[in-house]
Amino acid sequence: MGGLLPKPVTTKEIQDGKSQTGHYAFGVSSMQGWRPAMEDAHMAIPDFDPERELGLFGVFDGHGGAAVAKVAAERFPETLRALPAFKQGRYSEALYESFLKLDSFLDSPAGREKVKEATPAPVDSEMEEEELLRLLESGELDPDDLDLEEDEEVEEEAAEDDEAEEASGSSSDWANAEGPDGMGCTAVVALVCGGSKPEVFCANAGDSRCVLARGGRAQNLSRDHKPELKSERRRIMQAGGFVSADGRVDGNLNLSRSLGDFTYKKDASRKATEQKISAEAEVKRRALGPADQYLAIGCDGIFEKFSSQELINFLLPHLRRRRRSQAPLSNACSAFLDANIAKSPQKEQGLGCDNMTLLVVELQPSQRSQMRQLWTFPHGSAVHRAGGKVAMTPSSRRRVVMQLQNVKRSSRAKVKSAGRSKIRSSG
Repeated sequence: MGGLLPKPVTTKEIQDGKSQTGHYAFGVSSMQGWRPAMEDAHMAIPDFDPERELGLFGVFDGHGGAAVAKVAAERFPETLRALPAFKQGRYSEALYESFLKLDSFLDSPAGREKVKEATPAPVDSEMEEEELLRLLESGELDPDDLDLEEDEEVEEEAAEDDEAEEASGSSSDWANAEGPDGMGCTAVVALVCGGSKPEVFCANAGDSRCVLARGGRAQNLSRDHKPELKSERRRIMQAGGFVSADGRVDGNLNLSRSLGDFTYKKDASRKATEQKISAEAEVKRRALGPADQYLAIGCDGIFEKFSSQELINFLLPHLRRRRRSQAPLSNACSAFLDANIAKSPQKEQGLGCDNMTLLVVELQPSQRSQMRQLWTFPHGSAVHRAGGKVAMTPSSRRRVVMQLQNVKRSSRAKVKSAGRSKIRSSG
């Protein structure tokens, strides 16, 4: 298939760590897969602000090149930290501002120079052809895995897109542009707050995703920004763009918000949030409790074949075993990447062929260990027979506590009564 390697690169980049206070532990695994280059980047800073018990985590999925994603991951922490809203504890506002501030930097002379420095030298196409021939001759590559035939439907869609481009006055400027004009990245960032009232703030622009595992159930903390969404399509069209039949802005990008991609942000009469492609982040705030287990943060390649719930279903057994064996969290991430990657791009129609980055954050592991000790049920009880798995709301948990206290008081009263009876009988 076009744009894919003859064999996937399955070597993984892994990272693990935890905060000094023990509130957060994380693991991340990244894999290039079938793509010619790795364009993902991530950040994981469990001690982003130790005094306020803040951890900062994020995934940046690049397209058109890796440089914008790399610079964004490097610059995001300092961009957020410098904002007055962050210093004053207005975290939702700070995250929202940081996306627009970072995008503005990428479009500045200094930002463009950073992107240029982060751009790798072009790969020699002749070397790629030689390697392809070598694999074919050695039998390591099956010729059937190569898509050498033209697809008539693809040609027809391309012709329709060309006509639409001409009608709208746009062209393939983005594909031919250099630097951050023809390159960008999605960004999904989670700011996790500890303390007496733990919570998480998630900011997202693009189609990467952040999922909270709450009592084994997946809760999306972000929304995929796709051109087909009514509000996104309206903005794109008002800015003079179009959405092609296959859901691409001006026939190119299959997402509607990103950092970079300045070819789509050149209308001086419009605000940054009104351009065809916008860097405006959606921010969600969620209080955290004992039932909240993990955050799973991933690029869109993680969710091509698996839903959010299916991802959590896959991860939780691995993470439970990890707690018993003290294995790194990245092991579970790597296991998912191996399960997610396409065995045959042709048979799986291109699904599972993208770059993949999965970052898992364990929420307050030290506190949850104490909770597990507190909620240990006796052998033979109904909860024990059910495997010790029970999901309780705060109100039901309080009722259980009150019942346990009543049982203890009743037991103590019986012991005292029995003691007094023995004293009377002996007298």
